[in-house]
Amino acid sequence: MTNENFEEQQVTGLGINAFRNPEENQELETKQEESCYGKPEKYDYSGVTLPENYCYDENLLNEFNELAGKYNLSQKSANELMSMAVKLTQLTGNNYSKTMAEQQRQKVEGYKHNLINDREIGGANFERTMRTANIAYSQFADTEVQDLLAQAGLNCHPKVVKMFYDIGRRMQDDSIYGVNIAATPKENREDILFPTM
Repeated sequence: MTNENFEEQQVTGLGINAFRNPEENQELETKQEESCYGKPEKYDYSGVTLPENYCYDENLLNEFNELAGKYNLSQKSANELMSMAVKLTQLTGNNYSKTMAEQQRQKVEGYKHNLINDREIGGANFERTMRTANIAYSQFADTEVQDLLAQAGLNCHPKVVKMFYDIGRRMQDDSIYGVNIAATPKENREDILFPTM
């Protein structure tokens, strides 16, 4: 065989197997098929490495086993497909987490924008509003509640800030639920203890 013929066969994609005799090619193909096919009695994925905190869902695992059995996959082939499925699941989960975090960030930015531009409590009133709201916020929202509101971004939500602003304003006015405490008439003890007498 000349060099030209050898180069021509490489170019056409036949590769080195073209120079083996037909029996060797058949034997190689048979070995490859044996490693890919041949359903085991029971599939076992203990050889597949799972990421930390991952576990198999029994229902999906049973479906996967049925499919692998239907196509007569060997344990090796099933493991390779399972490894790919684990990688895809992990990548999808990571992408989902990133997407959710970005959506939450955008939502909080929207809350901040709406708060700053609110006609009643934003704009020129923003600093005064926040000082007054923080009086009630620090008085009535303990650390756990403050953390919950901050994690959800609700500490920037205009409705929540308005609520704390109203409470703070009423605290400054010494009024509760819109009723001025100082204006309540004092009653004597007898009227309180014996109202019907």
